[in-house]
Parts: sequence; structure tokens; C-alpha cells
Amino acid sequence: MIKKLTQSLLDKKYLELRSPIAHTASVDFSTLAVNKPWGNEYLMISTPQVETWSLFIGHNKATSMHCHPRKKTALVVLEGNALFSSLNESMELSALDAVMIEPGVFHSTQGLSKTGVRVLEFETPPMKHDLIRLEDKYGRVNEGYEGADKAFQILATHTRFHSSEHNIHKNLGQSRLCLHSLNHSAELRNLQHGPRTLLAIMNGQVLSRNDEQLWGPSDIVSLEELTSNGYADYNFNQLQILSIANHF
Repeated sequence: MIKKLTQSLLDKKYLELRSPIAHTASVDFSTLAVNKPWGNEYLMISTPQVETWSLFIGHNKATSMHCHPRKKTALVVLEGNALFSSLNESMELSALDAVMIEPGVFHSTQGLSKTGVRVLEFETPPMKHDLIRLEDKYGRVNEGYEGADKAFQILATHTRFHSSEHNIHKNLGQSRLCLHSLNHSAELRNLQHGPRTLLAIMNGQVLSRNDEQLWGPSDIVSLEELTSNGYADYNFNQLQILSIANHF
């Protein structure tokens, strides 16, 4: 399942009542992981257009009900089950389910599995401090994104990619991941490496033959949908993708 959420009237109402937390300093998270009251997260891939964060959410733990006023995000579950909630609906997500979230949509993710849930979060443009918390059971409503005091050095066991590290498969949770740089739609034939494969746009665009954008940065599309009309129906504009498939 790939679900897309757009800003509702309720989102707009609550967003008008809140302001982003101002920050005078930033932290370089490129080599750091961040402890959260619900688990932890770290920056797995960074491209000029997209940052990809690996999140671990513990059993019955949940992120705040929050939104990002200026950036688009997407979530893909890699392992375990999660309860995803917006202000208007809730849905249970399992491995290779995805949610694409437009700017200004309040949302929260809760871990349902006893062993926790592993989720990838895609953000564009990269603005980690673009954050408004509406509700938070850990008392962080009036706080911004965590600082250096909550961070620790990434370990060798953390799965990471350099943005130029193409065609190398790595495992994370129950999923197999690989970065690809594609110049022609025929190259999609080489991407299938599981019964279900999702593609996350990390850089560039997938265009129609009339050069209209169909998918852009942080969009999630199934390989099945992208190839349903064959392999020659698209133009690629500096396209870099992350393929995500179940490796079992």
C-alpha cells in the first residue's frame, strides 16, 4: 500500500495556531545518531534534494503528533508493524507499506510490534529543524529538534550509503536496499530483486513523454506501477532512486 496525504482543513486550523521553534545553531548529523524518547534515528543517505533517515520506534512508543510546514516527507516500513495517524485517520502499516505526506500535515507513528518497528523517512528539501509538535506524550511540544546532547556516534553496524554508492545491495531490517542512477527507462528491467519492490526518488524526476513530472524527490512508487505500461514510457531527469524490497 502507498498512501498519499494532503493538508486538510483541520491541519490548516492547527498550523495557524502554532509557530516553528526558532534555532540559532544547527548540528551536523552526518556521523551521528539521535536518541529519542521513542527510540532513535540516524541519517542514512543524503543527496542534494533528499535526506533519508532510518528510524527505530520501540513497542508502544510513538513519535509526536507533528508536522513539517515547509518540507515533504515519506515513510516506508522496513520491518514490524506500525500505527500511522493523522488528524483525520489512522491506519496500520506493515513491511513495504508507505505514506507520502505533503507539507503541513500533522502525523504520528507508533510501534506495534513487540520487537519495535524500523522505518525509513524521506525528507525534501533537507531541513531537519522544520518541525512543529502539536501533541507529545514525552513533554516536547514546545521544544525543537533534538540537539547534540541527544546524539551519539554512528556505529559500523549502522546501514548507510554514500550518495555516489550505486548498485551495492545492503540489508536493513527485513529489507534489501540499493541506490541506482538511471539514465533510460529501459534500465528499470534490472531493478527487480524481490516479490515487491518500492522505489524512492532520491534525486531528479520521472517525467512523462511530454516532460510532465510524474514523480519527484521523496516520492514513493512501486516498481510494478512504474513498469505497468512497459519500460519506454518515461523520461528521466538526473534520476537517482533507492530500491527497497523484502529480502526474505
